Amino acid sequence: MTDMLARYKAAEKLVPWNTKHAVLNGKPTAKPLDDSRFYWAKEVREGEDVHSVFRKVSTVDGTEEDLFDHAKLCGLLSTDHIPFASCKVKDGKLEFTYEEYDYAYDLNEETLEKKGYHQERAVSVSPDQTKEIFVRDHDLWIRDCLNGKETRMTFDGVKDFEYGKCAEYSGYITDRVKGKPEMPGVLWAPDSKHFLTFKLDQRTVPELYIIQSYDEETRESIRPRLHTYKCSFPEDKEIPLAYYCMGDAEACTVTMLDMEPQPAGGPLFGEHYGMAKWLDDGSAVYTTLVRRGCKSAAFVLMTTEGEVRTLLEETTDTALNIRTHGNLDGFNDYCASNFLSQDKKTLVWQSERDNFARLFRYDGETGELLNAMTPADCSVGELIAYDDSHVYFYASNLSCTSDPYYQLVCRTAYDGSGFEVLTPEDGMHRCTIINDMIIDTWSRVDCPPVTNLRKKDGTMVRELVSADISDLLARGYIMPERFTVTASDGETTLYGILIRPADFDETKSYPFIDYIYGGMQCYNVPKAFAYEGAIDGREMMGGLEELAQLGFAGIILDGLGTPGRGKKLHNISYENIHGCAGLKDHVTSLPELKEKFPFLDLDRAGMWGNSGGGCATSRAMLEYPDTYKVGVSSAGNHDQRMYNNQWTETYYGLYNKEIYLKGDNTALAKNLKGHLYIVHGAMDDNVAMSQSIRLIDALINEDKDFDFLILPRTNHNVPANPYFIRRKMDYFVRYLLEEEVPSYRFVMPED
Repeated sequence: MTDMLARYKAAEKLVPWNTKHAVLNGKPTAKPLDDSRFYWAKEVREGEDVHSVFRKVSTVDGTEEDLFDHAKLCGLLSTDHIPFASCKVKDGKLEFTYEEYDYAYDLNEETLEKKGYHQERAVSVSPDQTKEIFVRDHDLWIRDCLNGKETRMTFDGVKDFEYGKCAEYSGYITDRVKGKPEMPGVLWAPDSKHFLTFKLDQRTVPELYIIQSYDEETRESIRPRLHTYKCSFPEDKEIPLAYYCMGDAEACTVTMLDMEPQPAGGPLFGEHYGMAKWLDDGSAVYTTLVRRGCKSAAFVLMTTEGEVRTLLEETTDTALNIRTHGNLDGFNDYCASNFLSQDKKTLVWQSERDNFARLFRYDGETGELLNAMTPADCSVGELIAYDDSHVYFYASNLSCTSDPYYQLVCRTAYDGSGFEVLTPEDGMHRCTIINDMIIDTWSRVDCPPVTNLRKKDGTMVRELVSADISDLLARGYIMPERFTVTASDGETTLYGILIRPADFDETKSYPFIDYIYGGMQCYNVPKAFAYEGAIDGREMMGGLEELAQLGFAGIILDGLGTPGRGKKLHNISYENIHGCAGLKDHVTSLPELKEKFPFLDLDRAGMWGNSGGGCATSRAMLEYPDTYKVGVSSAGNHDQRMYNNQWTETYYGLYNKEIYLKGDNTALAKNLKGHLYIVHGAMDDNVAMSQSIRLIDALINEDKDFDFLILPRTNHNVPANPYFIRRKMDYFVRYLLEEEVPSYRFVMPED
């Protein structure tokens, strides 16, 4: 066996489909059971098998026991161990899916009911399970789940101006091809009497196109299929607009509310995502309405009687950052860091008006500012919970941490007194608060996850579980090292991680690969322990762990212009998307990085990234051709004029040709010197493949050599494509390591 062949075999152990169960109990999920207990699934390894043991824990003293008799349920299912990893407890019954059928296990009677074939349906079911809403011929209908009676609620829906229709953005064509039902845009009130919905106007919105070369299932279709979806570019005047409506489930009526429409670049609310939230008594619902360009937002209250009140507005000169610093998971199912108290007397609003994101308390009736709730020198991220005395949230930029991006669980009183850090461990924290207990998991890239139980005042109760990483280490996982360098401004400290080559020898020099994202809505350097891809089966840390097995060092660095460190630093990215959230810093910091890690060969620098990272990689190869010699650019948005208006306008502002032309990578095509590999999924419904085609055309016009790969059945999620993972490795081995690629093929996962 050649040395390189052995390296490929070692890398294969760390590809995503081989590390699904390499870490156990890294992200335990707690769910409420009753007013004094929660339950969770503990992962257990027996030989090659991994299964779950469900446990219930007292939120009073932390004592723990099995949720049910596992042997009894296994006997009823005729299995050796529990065959599902997640479940839901409702009305004393354990609900789960096994072998495509839904089951209900009575926890008291210990009886099992096979309920029927599991299937996703395009309906929104009321909380009390008695009604469901669906779309038929562009209008909303409601069905009585008890007698099956169907009632039409709207009568004026037409194509492209229809009720409950979500904007056709990222993932829309992917879901259509897979046959996934299109869920109606409906947000039920807790009492199941009313619901919030909208009528989406896309009548004048321009179209984008995707050509599906053959049938997804049989792969035998001769005639290509054209898919069309609506998507506005920044220069387009017409964008999707959602007109909010209040629905009365008992009267079977829907009334359009008298308020300005919400620009809709995607789903407005769904099962675990939303920009609207009901009060517990079902009397009113509030939303954070963000206007086009993302410089202005309003907090709007809508009552079931149809009254609309704007309680607060904020306007800035640059982008408002109301979505909790790029975290996709928001305040429970509400994604903005603000809320109205249940008695409607207190409005809590997050704002970066003082540089760092702070919470402010307003009078919920008059809109008068009462006080700041959090210190001026820390940054509030996602809200977690609130009660009568405190608000609980994640905060970063804390003096007690070694990295300003680390988020700890904190709380503060409404009058701004008593700010407290509840989880002091130096790392990244994610928690759930159930009853009077905080279930907190914390970790760092160099410290595996630990889950602790704490009282709501921060008092430690006990450790619930520590992650088991033994299998991951046995596969050759290399613990990342944290480092700091100075930014291009000469004063700001930047934070990154480095992964050494698997065959590290301090006397040798190694090529390195810079894994970049370049989007300014989030940071790219992992802060929590990284052992699995963030999205849909992607590689951990951009595949740097696998590449380390092949002989590369790997780095990830956050430059100037990322969120979470104050608005002044974030504003560096405003009208500067082409700056790729500090690409310049990646270049200027290399000499300092070399001092810290002398084994890095600065003459053999590579870069790769997907989406915004694809754009940044191409930009690096074209703007800094003497620094980066090899680049792999996948699914890149190479010209911001051709991308979805909502994201682009947030950071470039409303369309200004002079500014937007700065974000066109094709203008730099003449600068290419190194090896550039352009990859795109033919079914990409996020960044249109025409973006890569335009860059290719520009390179051809400049008579430049490059490489190009089309993945016919892949959407925007190129990094998860097994064939791409192997070809990316090959490209860096051939051109950056300058060694021969072995004729080796991974054992691919089943589709």
